[in-house]
Amino acid sequence: MPQALPIGVAVSALPVAVEDRTGYRRTSFKHWNTGDLPNDGCNTRQEVLLSEAVEYPAIGPGCALSGGVGWSYYD
Repeated sequence: MPQALPIGVAVSALPVAVEDRTGYRRTSFKHWNTGDLPNDGCNTRQEVLLSEAVEYPAIGPGCALSGGVGWSYYD
């Protein structure tokens, strides 16, 4: 029977496993939009990476990100 749980409890109940990227190709996901500010060159993916950065990455031309350390609730 389904049950409603607070998000923190639900996430902590998820099994933890080693990341497996078999078959993953970033180029398969071409749907990233232009983000909140279309003129800044950052797409939605890049904006999320920036918003979750613990150590900010370097931002190059066209919002190319390099370095930095990110954290999300699901890590």
